Amino acid sequence: MLRNYIPADRPAVAALWQRSAVRQGYAPRTPGQLGPLLFEHPYFNSRHAFVWENGGGVGAFICGCTGDDIPRGGERGYFTCFLADEALDTPALCADMFAALEESFRAAGKRCSAVTFFNPMRLPWVIPGTPGFEHNNMPGVAAGLPLHSRMLAQGYTEAARECAMYRSLEDFALPPEIKALETRLAAGGCTVQPYDPARHTGLAEMLAALENPDWTAQITRAGRTGQLLPVALCGSVVAGFAGPVYPEPTGRGYFAGIGIAPAYQGRGLGRLLFFRLCQAEKEAGARYMSLFTGETNHARKIYESAGFEQVRSFGVLVKEL
Repeated sequence: MLRNYIPADRPAVAALWQRSAVRQGYAPRTPGQLGPLLFEHPYFNSRHAFVWENGGGVGAFICGCTGDDIPRGGERGYFTCFLADEALDTPALCADMFAALEESFRAAGKRCSAVTFFNPMRLPWVIPGTPGFEHNNMPGVAAGLPLHSRMLAQGYTEAARECAMYRSLEDFALPPEIKALETRLAAGGCTVQPYDPARHTGLAEMLAALENPDWTAQITRAGRTGQLLPVALCGSVVAGFAGPVYPEPTGRGYFAGIGIAPAYQGRGLGRLLFFRLCQAEKEAGARYMSLFTGETNHARKIYESAGFEQVRSFGVLVKEL
């Protein structure tokens, strides 16, 4: 029987996480650890959460979220996860569960169902080939999982493909060519330094030129609170950023992105910034770094030159309702 989730289902869904989510590559979590990620998350709402009751237990679970304050949240509902026991994990059940979730989005006035990194309910996954290292979010549905092809068959389209890249920082060091690039840029008056609001100007203008609301919020906060933030400077004017530097409790070096204002692009500042960021994360105690980039994003060459390798691929999926 398909019905809305109720609080009494929580222990059964937590147990289902261990049986099903881990199979999909999500990180294992105890019931207590799962609470803040799902049931206690500010965006969790039972209107957008459903279970398949099977013999008195819970054999499948799906949830999503809505919120007008989420990017494009006025028109979109965001899919979060689908879990099912192996014996019940069929295309037909999957279609029924998604139909219920999508109808709940329609009832909330949404015109679209999507799975993207804008979903504020972030679920960690284990990076393949590592000793349990985790990334803190999936930006879509992992290509190669049955769920990916099933969602395409249900009318979702792949708006983009995101590549997950990884590097251990254990052996990271600045190569000679980066040191040479740093010397050349310095001769032209461009350097990479930690941001200092007392000496550096133009951070807000640089962020405005990049037109990325998420970067604007994160980098402005980092600059205001004194968090270590590597910036590219032309003279004392901020031309770009990478970071902020923040080793997460898992050992991952946090990465918001690299941004160079259009007026300063083409000089190699982004490459130097990224290498300096990796060095700073390592010095701050990070054991590894992981990130996402589009398949055709030119920044991918920077990441690969720093020793990053692709470990998974994710489809950003969208369906008009």
